[in-house]
Amino acid sequence: MAITSLEEKLNPSKPTTLTSSTLSAQEVNKSLKTRLTSMRTKMKAKRTTKREDNVFLQMIWITPALAFIALFIFFSAFIVFKNGFNSFPLDIKWAFTFKVFEVVAHDPTFQRALINSLLYVVVTVPIGLVFSIGIAKALASLLSKRTFSFLQGLFFLPYVTSAMAVAMAFAFMFSSNSAGIFNKIFGLFGIEAIKWLEDPKYAILTVLIFGIWRSLPFQIVMLTTAFMRINTQYYAAASADGMKKWKQFWRISIPQIVPTIIYLTTVGIIGSFKAFPLGLFGSEKKAESVNAQTIVFWIYDRTTGTGGIQSNQMAGAASIILLAIILVVTIINRRVAKVLSKRYR
Repeated sequence: MAITSLEEKLNPSKPTTLTSSTLSAQEVNKSLKTRLTSMRTKMKAKRTTKREDNVFLQMIWITPALAFIALFIFFSAFIVFKNGFNSFPLDIKWAFTFKVFEVVAHDPTFQRALINSLLYVVVTVPIGLVFSIGIAKALASLLSKRTFSFLQGLFFLPYVTSAMAVAMAFAFMFSSNSAGIFNKIFGLFGIEAIKWLEDPKYAILTVLIFGIWRSLPFQIVMLTTAFMRINTQYYAAASADGMKKWKQFWRISIPQIVPTIIYLTTVGIIGSFKAFPLGLFGSEKKAESVNAQTIVFWIYDRTTGTGGIQSNQMAGAASIILLAIILVVTIINRRVAKVLSKRYR
């Protein structure tokens, strides 16, 4: 054995014969690799089966929501487009046409509704945001948690209240007779009662005030949360450098909440175009008499016929026009939002 081992050391290139123990080790390694491969294959198969089961369960859970969306959104949109491009006044027959849009565009009541809706967006969205930012900043600066929770709940209460109930309460506050709250206050100073909802000079102003007040609760809660998420170290460093409070507000607070402002602006524009002051006037005809109707109010009246004119074709065409306006404004707003996001990133 000593001679053999010496020859192996002197001639390393000479192949050595494999022993039975070496062969058995290789077989064991092969069998282990085969078992590991089979185990990995089984695990992958189980994972695939679990994923398929999860997908199936998820589809079961979202099926009611998909059915709801298909019925009340897609099917409704189909009916709107079908009526908007239909040349026949009745739904017995359908023929494609653009004449309905011409009729709607030349209707003076629709033109007034379009102007009022655009005015509603231009006035309520920026003014509502300005008030909301000021109130939210004041709330975020409160040190008492109890006071903060109470005031936050107080401001958010109108948002969770029925829109019709809030509008009716608002109509009572702006009542045209001396029983209205604002007319009572003005009466203390010798001012005559103002016909808020009966005079064309004040009717649209009342609608705008209602829109601003209605938009405050949600915006205040969102902006308060955004202000409270700002790192306080920024303010501490600015104060150490001698920066005044109003400069901290413009250079620290506002840039930090730009994403929230962009979101609220987008939501506010879409919501303002859908303004529906039914609770203030009771009917679209009454709103038309004081030039305070909106597009959605006009569409509602043409759909139900409560004002004497019932036309699904005109309502559908007006809905498509409103959809196009909202789409264009939203695209422009998104472009501006991207520029502001890059600047204040």
